[in-house]
Amino acid sequence: MFKNFELEIFLIILLVLILISMIPLIELKYKSDLYENIETFNKYCLNNNIQLIKELEVKDTYMWNISCYIYDVEHLSKFFYKNSVSDKDSVSDKDDDYYLFNRNERYAIINGESIDNIMKIYNKYYNYSLPLFLFLACFFIYQMSKLISIDDDDDLKVCIAGSNSYTIEENFRYYIYSLFIYILLFIIFFSLILKKLSELYTDTDTYKYIMLMKELDIIYKENDTKNSQIIAILKKYSKNNINDISYSVINNNDISNELIKIYNNNIDIQKNIDINKKYIYVNNKNYKITLKNIENIKNYNSEESKNTVKNKIDEIFRFIYVYILFIIIPIYILSLSLQGNYIYLLFTLIILIIFSVFMYNIYNILHD
Repeated sequence: MFKNFELEIFLIILLVLILISMIPLIELKYKSDLYENIETFNKYCLNNNIQLIKELEVKDTYMWNISCYIYDVEHLSKFFYKNSVSDKDSVSDKDDDYYLFNRNERYAIINGESIDNIMKIYNKYYNYSLPLFLFLACFFIYQMSKLISIDDDDDLKVCIAGSNSYTIEENFRYYIYSLFIYILLFIIFFSLILKKLSELYTDTDTYKYIMLMKELDIIYKENDTKNSQIIAILKKYSKNNINDISYSVINNNDISNELIKIYNNNIDIQKNIDINKKYIYVNNKNYKITLKNIENIKNYNSEESKNTVKNKIDEIFRFIYVYILFIIIPIYILSLSLQGNYIYLLFTLIILIIFSVFMYNIYNILHD
């Protein structure tokens, strides 16, 4: 089967790592289409009745589902500012309720604690692709060391050249050039994909939306009597007696108008007390929760906002065609190296796909 064991093992490992690197992009597109179809089916099943559609729970809407998927929801609360009794450390006068994440930093220092940023899909793609990059870099260095030590009397078999008009050293040098270009292309497209993934967070309303929902979720779950007006509205439009914001109806005009009215009343009350201070909703962790974006809640659930997210995801998914190029090249070289033993190549690809699916399922089970 193996004519050049070293090269063929490298190609097999390379194909596995490429498949693993593709997974976050495929899954992102799948989730986006799934949540879009859920909304479509909801409209169809409800006969496009506007009143019934407005009563859909938050968890049945596109913006809620996709935001919960692309962000690390468990760590969202760590990005809130905290109020301090000390005037020196007080953040109550800041415009924002929370820290803005830096897409150029993989980790953030929040309230003195170092945590992984909340761009879950960005991090997932980075982590899934990093082994591929490291493997290519290590293999390139190893091949360069072989080029330095090679001589014409070596028994090294060069599978990527079909002509005998060049020496082994020349053939191997051309192979190194090709490998370098291949790695360079991967680095370029890897960087572009990361940039596009970061734009999904920075150029859409998802972050402001999910942070607003997290604020409402904290208020809803803690059930403090000082926030009784907000809680009463959320429970009024909740189909279930469950203390989770995903079971409340936040995507229709009625609840939006009531929440905005309460928000504006609280602002007016605070102005009468101290015009320079913002109204802070009470919570156990002392987070700075002002619901400052509550007035934009209708815009966050608008078709324009949803389409912006969908278009960004479509732009990201187009890079999957680049991965096809990355896959075709090693498959072609592997077929040359196997010299017509395509049955082995077929079995190899089947095993690679099964292995990739198996590892992906294991990963999901361990992280559920």
